[in-house]
Amino acid sequence: MTEPDISERFLKSFRNGEAIFEEGSVGKHMYVVVTGQVDIRKKTGNGNAVVATLGKGEPFGEMALVDSLPRSASAVAAGDDTSIVEIDHAQFVYIVGQQPAFALIILKALSLRLRKQMEINRGHAGDPGEGA
Repeated sequence: MTEPDISERFLKSFRNGEAIFEEGSVGKHMYVVVTGQVDIRKKTGNGNAVVATLGKGEPFGEMALVDSLPRSASAVAAGDDTSIVEIDHAQFVYIVGQQPAFALIILKALSLRLRKQMEINRGHAGDPGEGA
């Protein structure tokens, strides 16, 4: 019996519109887009709004591994050829220990999302504010 290759162990494939995770659910994994795209959707009064569309190499779902809180948004495959790598907490800690630059990638993604949200909030409040 041979050891399964990485694609069989960590690679997940999704069809267009298929949910990867739902807003409010408990998250035990983060993900990185390998092929296709993933829409990040947030519940609104009118249904769901796409707040970001992620492509190859972009991480998502990492907040659940960092803060252990319910998912703040949903992730949905945005194409029939969408595949992602699934990383659990133990794998995340191992990768960060072996490749500290991975932590910087995650921090950069979080920082960019926070800045974008601050800009959106500033636009709604009508307050020009200061950059962080």
